[in-house]
Amino acid sequence: MLKRPKLTVASSFVIFFLLGCRPSVPNGATEAVTLMTKYSRMGRYDDALKLAQEWLKQHPDDDSHTSFLYQQIAFTYLSKAIKDTAHKDKWIQEAVAYFDRDLSVHQNTDADIELYVVGSGFESAGRYSTANSCVYYGRAIKSFEDERPFIQGDTVTIEGTTVKLAPLRQGNERAVERAKAEFASAGCK
Repeated sequence: MLKRPKLTVASSFVIFFLLGCRPSVPNGATEAVTLMTKYSRMGRYDDALKLAQEWLKQHPDDDSHTSFLYQQIAFTYLSKAIKDTAHKDKWIQEAVAYFDRDLSVHQNTDADIELYVVGSGFESAGRYSTANSCVYYGRAIKSFEDERPFIQGDTVTIEGTTVKLAPLRQGNERAVERAKAEFASAGCK
C-alpha cells in the first residue's frame, strides 16, 4: 500500500503564505483600482503597483482604462515616496514617468480635467522632490494653464449628469496661482 506524505502544519502554512497572500488581479478596471486603493491605504504600495501593472498586462487592448490606471500608478508612487524618504526621488521619477504615460494615451474630450489631475501630480512631485522641484512645478503650471480651454462654458453633460464648469475653472485658477507661488518659493526661475 502506498503511503501519501502528510502535510505538516508548517508546510501548509508555507503553501498558504506563498499562494494565498499574492494580490489577485480582478477582471474589471474599477475593481482593480478599488483594490489598489485598499492596498495603498494599508501601506502595501508594492502590491498596489504590481496589481495595476498586472492588470494592464492582462488587458493590453483596453484603451478605455489605461490612462486612468497610469494615473493611479503615478499617485501610488507619490504615496510611496512620501513614506520611503530614503528613496523618494526614485519613486517621484517613477510617478512622473507614469503621468507622462497617462498623457501620452489620454484622449481629450470637450470638458476634460485630465490636465488638472496630472498638474496636481506634478505639483506634488515638485513639493516632495529634493532634486527636480523646479522642473515639476514648471510642468504643473503648464498643465494647469493647458487645462483652461477644456473647462470653458457654463455646463457640460457627462453620461446624463450636468456639471457646472465655473467651480472647475475657479479650482484650476487657484491651482495655477498656488503652483506659481511654490515655484517662486523654491527659488525657481
